[in-house]
Amino acid sequence: MSLQVTFNQPSLDAFADMRSRKKARTRLAIQDAALDLFVDQGFEATTVEQIALRADVSPSTFFRYFGTKADIILNDHDTQLGQLCDAIRSQPPAVRELEVVRRALQAAWVPNIDPLRTILTERAVARSAYLCGAAYFVGRRWTEEVGAALAQRRGDAHALEECLMVARTAMGVFGAATEQWAVSEAEEDFGALIDRGFEMLERMHKY
Repeated sequence: MSLQVTFNQPSLDAFADMRSRKKARTRLAIQDAALDLFVDQGFEATTVEQIALRADVSPSTFFRYFGTKADIILNDHDTQLGQLCDAIRSQPPAVRELEVVRRALQAAWVPNIDPLRTILTERAVARSAYLCGAAYFVGRRWTEEVGAALAQRRGDAHALEECLMVARTAMGVFGAATEQWAVSEAEEDFGALIDRGFEMLERMHKY
């Protein structure tokens, strides 16, 4: 199950000075060059030198922005995890926990996901055993953080095990929707795919 999503980068207009805008533009050029190469020839077969050449920067410039090739895929994964957990904790007490996570995903994440880069990231990860393993640990951390946020919302630290089970289920729905969305080339409505998955859980619960 994939939890690979890439979030929108801040608009260049959001940076106050030209130097910051140039740095953001260079970082994005390196990311895009790397994703294209990872999809075309695989993560393992791609070198830093090839990425730098495609991005029209030097290898030393690459390392000013990223420590390793894998950081291009993994560095931004946690940038909006805090927003998701805040959205979970802020839901009214009467709302059921699976619905809490669904609402939080729709509010905090769905509007901020970059369709094209998510599709490329999915494809790059699918071609690489190393990236699949690294992505697994990212998804595991996300699930643990979601479970902890649910337990905090309950105000009961002893409920963590149960909350983690809810988190695994909810993030499994999110992962399935992500995979289907990527396969559709982002033509399907991502939010609707997530809702459909949670609705399926509700129907299954009745059996």
